[in-house]
Amino acid sequence: MKKFIWILLFILLSVTFWKFDFSGFIISIRQVSPLAFTALLMVQVISQLLVNYQWCRIGKVMGRDHNFFKMLYVNARGSIVESVTPGVKVGGEVTRAILLKNEMKYSTQEAAILVTIQKMVSFFSFFVINLFAFAHISGRIEGFQSGIIKAVVYFLLLALIGSLIFIFKFTSLLENKIGNTFPKHRRTAAFKRFMITLLSNIKVLKSIRGEMYRQLLLSFGIWILYPVKMILLVRLFSTGFDWIFLTGATFVSYMMGMLPLLPGGLGSFEATMTSLLIVMQINSNDALAITLLFRFITFWFVIIISLLYAGIWKLRGGKSSEISDVEIFT
Repeated sequence: MKKFIWILLFILLSVTFWKFDFSGFIISIRQVSPLAFTALLMVQVISQLLVNYQWCRIGKVMGRDHNFFKMLYVNARGSIVESVTPGVKVGGEVTRAILLKNEMKYSTQEAAILVTIQKMVSFFSFFVINLFAFAHISGRIEGFQSGIIKAVVYFLLLALIGSLIFIFKFTSLLENKIGNTFPKHRRTAAFKRFMITLLSNIKVLKSIRGEMYRQLLLSFGIWILYPVKMILLVRLFSTGFDWIFLTGATFVSYMMGMLPLLPGGLGSFEATMTSLLIVMQINSNDALAITLLFRFITFWFVIIISLLYAGIWKLRGGKSSEISDVEIFT
C-alpha cells in the first residue's frame, strides 16, 4: 500500500512539474500583495492561539495548570518537533507530553491524558469534515472513482469516527468493562490504568454542561479556518472557482499529508493540493504558487514563530527541559 502511495505521489509531482515555467511561477507569486499575505499570516496566528486555548480548557477541566503562555511554549516546542517527524505528528505529541510533565508539573499519566483527549476531539472533527469532503470530490476526480479506493477510504473514516463516538458516548460502560479486567503483564496493567484515567477525565468533561459541545465546536472552527485561508488565497488569483470543491480539496490534501511518508507531510500535501487545483482549471504556475504560499503560511511560518516564541521564553527566564526517552504509560 505504501509503495502504491509513493508511485501515486511521483505521478502527481511529475504532472505538476511537467513543462514547469519558472518565470511564470514568479509572476504568479507576485500577484499576492504584502498586505494580503500579512492578513493570511494573522489568520494562521489566530488558528494557533485557538488550538492553544483548547489545550488550556481541557487542562482546566482536568484540574491542572492551564497557564496560557506556558502552554503556548509547550505547543511551540511540539510544533518544532512535528516539522521533523513524518505524517501524523506522533513526535510532536510525545514532546508535548514530556514538556507538560517537566514544565507544568503534570504527572506522566496526566500529560498523556491531556494529549490524548485533545487529539481525540481534534481528530473527530477532522475525520467528520474529511468524510464529507471526500464524498464531494471523489466523484469528480478520476483517480478516486475506483470502487476499491472509495470503499477503503470510507471504511477507514467511518471506523475512526465510529470508534470515537463509541468512546465518548459509552464512557461509563467502557470504564466498567476495563475496570473488571485483570492484566497479567506490567504493560497491559499500565495501559489499563491509563485507560481508566482517560475515561474518568472524559466523564468529567462530559459532566460540565455544554463543555463537550464547546470543545467540538472549537475543533470544527479551528479546522474550518484552513479552507478559509485557502479560499482567500485562491481569490487573489481567480474568482471563478468552486469554493465547496476547494474546501474538500484542502482537507483531502491534509489527509494525504498525514500519511507517515515524509517529515511534516512534505511532498504528499504539495503534490495532492497542486494536482487538485489544476483539476479546478487553475493553471499549473498559479496552482503551484498557491500551494507553496499556503504551505508557508500553515507550516513554515508556524515553525518560525514557534522557534521565536520558544527562544524568547528561554531568554526571559522560562524553564527549559531536555527531552529524554520517557515511557508514557509507566
